[in-house]
Amino acid sequence: MSYSDSQLESLVFELCSANTTNPPGNEDLAVSVIERTLASKEISVEIQRVADNRSNLLARIERDPGKPYLVFSGHMDVVPAGSNWNTEPFKPEQIGGKLYARGSADMKGGLSALIAALVDLSEDSEFCGNVALLATCDEEVGCSGIRYFLEHKPFDISALIIGEPTSLGLATGEKGALWLKLKFRGKSAHGSQPQNGINAILKLFRAYSELSYALGRIEGLTQSLNIIRGGSKENTVPDEAECIMDVRFADNTSSSALEKLVDDVICKYEDSERATLLSRESFSSSGPLTLTVKDVLKKQSLSSDKLTMSYFTDGAFTATHGIETVILGPGAASMAHKSNEYVDLEEVRTARRLYLEIVKQFFERTES
Repeated sequence: MSYSDSQLESLVFELCSANTTNPPGNEDLAVSVIERTLASKEISVEIQRVADNRSNLLARIERDPGKPYLVFSGHMDVVPAGSNWNTEPFKPEQIGGKLYARGSADMKGGLSALIAALVDLSEDSEFCGNVALLATCDEEVGCSGIRYFLEHKPFDISALIIGEPTSLGLATGEKGALWLKLKFRGKSAHGSQPQNGINAILKLFRAYSELSYALGRIEGLTQSLNIIRGGSKENTVPDEAECIMDVRFADNTSSSALEKLVDDVICKYEDSERATLLSRESFSSSGPLTLTVKDVLKKQSLSSDKLTMSYFTDGAFTATHGIETVILGPGAASMAHKSNEYVDLEEVRTARRLYLEIVKQFFERTES
């Protein structure tokens, strides 16, 4: 492989140095890095302009025109760095084989490994399949990048592998997600005479308590109350309150069923309303890519047990388009969105070799 491990590590450093915090994204900073990396390779590169300073990058190796592609997929945006870092979040630092930076695990380590594997395949004259790399924008907020790609999909896709962090485990699905805003109205009054008002915050607490109990009876479901807003003044009974909940659910229910459950609870509380901020269904994939990944992991003495991830990815959209979608990448899922995020560079190197072997065996399996 002419693209060395040291070049791979340099690529991780460079991508992590690009501040693609979403919002606003600015993923074009990462696009420039990837373009430079692929510039001298026999790989066609297309830029899909999604919004100002926000693009997808699509790179392709086509050895058999007319046949479907296996797609490598990863996103370029990262969540805000937050506080309590021991290092500078956008100045990557290697400590004991671990690279500390915002986005190192989620998911610029995995994206770099996918890019390196694509370069390896471009230099393999015996490889006869079609492979594409899709680097998307806006995965962390609106998923406008993957939506754009699927709306303008320029070729048929047989399967897709996402390099999100799984500690190199095989994930064949993910939980669904529902972000809900619940709003309650009351009646203001002087704080010294609360009996003359209706406290919207207390109404919220009562409704949330009932709702939490109802949701808690659904197996595999988790819910987190992440934002509460209410009140305007120290001595005034609050006449408005709202909260935002993050609900993750397995395939034993659906977003529509959960929305109905929520509506059935909060309709008991006068002047209340529910708004859905985000909805993703759960998915579970199977097929030749899954079988291939299992075989490759077993040969490398790595766990091939199938996982279902609690986070959501662009795969929620590709799977609903009928594309077999698996998730496999370096880094621990627990590192995502945390301070002092890191990825083990040895895992990044291993991921690059796994991706290469998976592609070769996938095409051997599907051609036989």
